[in-house]
Amino acid sequence: MATIAILIGGAIANAVAFVGGNALYDKFGRTDGSEERIRHDRAIEDLQKATSEWNQKRLETLDFINNKLREKSESRNTFDDVDRALDFYNETHPDAYLQVAARPALNDFYKPSSEQKYYEIVVITFVGSIIGYVAYKYKK
Repeated sequence: MATIAILIGGAIANAVAFVGGNALYDKFGRTDGSEERIRHDRAIEDLQKATSEWNQKRLETLDFINNKLREKSESRNTFDDVDRALDFYNETHPDAYLQVAARPALNDFYKPSSEQKYYEIVVITFVGSIIGYVAYKYKK
């Protein structure tokens, strides 16, 4: 019985709130809505224009990325062809062995000091211990 009373009371409260809200809107805030509709339509047009510009820029960016990827692939193929040609030349002309110099690496220019290596080991050990401890506690 209480459930029915709660349902009916809720329905009455909703009806009063709905009718009262509409009555207040009619009395104080009702206009023909033309200004709001104009603002809304202008906002929709601006959104469509901005979306169109964004899509254009997005397509240009994707085209740029695709062109760079294609150029990269073509250059890799060119270098692979050059490597094969150099290998073939070296096979056919063993007396004039040609070789491309090795690519420079950081190890060619920088050797870390023993103190630097020590600090790196300490930091790695410390951070690894903390991560291991957190993982151990989290697993429990």
